[in-house]
Parts: sequence; C-alpha cells; structure tokens
Amino acid sequence: MQVTKGEKTRDFILHHAAILFNTRGYANTSISDLMSATGLKKGGIYNHFTTKNELALQAFDYAFTLVKQRIRRAIASQEATSGRLQNIISVYEDFFRNPPIPGGCPILNAAIELDDASNHPLLHRRVKKAMDFSQN
Repeated sequence: MQVTKGEKTRDFILHHAAILFNTRGYANTSISDLMSATGLKKGGIYNHFTTKNELALQAFDYAFTLVKQRIRRAIASQEATSGRLQNIISVYEDFFRNPPIPGGCPILNAAIELDDASNHPLLHRRVKKAMDFSQN
C-alpha cells in the first residue's frame, strides 16, 4: 500500500507536534511554533487538523503509540513472566537515556501538565487511559 503525499504530510506534522508538545507542553506550544517546526503555513496544518486541540489529541496518540510499541516488543521478546517484567522495567528505565520522543516520557509529561483537566478535558481523559495501560 502506497502512502499518499497528504498522509506523509500529516505524519510529518504529528511527529513534530508530538516533540513540541512533549518538550514545551500543550499550553506553551502555539500554532506559530508548529509552523516554525514544520515549515508549513497555518493552512497547511489546519488542512490536516481542524483545531490545535485535535492535533494535540492525535500527537499524544502518536507519542503513546511509540511507548506501546516499546512495551510490546519488550514483552514479546520473553516467554517467562519474570523476563517480561524485567524487560518492562528496562523499557521505563531506558526512557531517561533514550526517550521515545525528545523530552522524556510523553505519558508522564502530559499527566503532569494536565493535572487540572479544565484546560483540555479530552486530552486529560486520553492521558488517564494511557496511564492505566502502562500500569497493566
């Protein structure tokens, strides 16, 4: 299956938005910051995401997917429960040296920023769900 130019652009925006949101925070990242990071105009970003909040949700999902991939690979590489547990611990320890995206663990960063759900309730719920996943 061939990826379209639009899909490549959308993924490019998500990647850069995830990094910005993870390093600067959701509230501290502006559309101008996203434009600078991607080299796109406002219309180029809004062509793929109708609002900054929609982009924030999808950028968090993108970053969380990177976390899940690491955890799943760690689990799949071991058959014994003790080996799986050891690998999961190693994944989280590795986040300090080699985060899935710059800025550290996107789940922890978003959870800290969104402790007060009033500014972005949908993202707050998404982060809470991600934290539940990462604890299981």
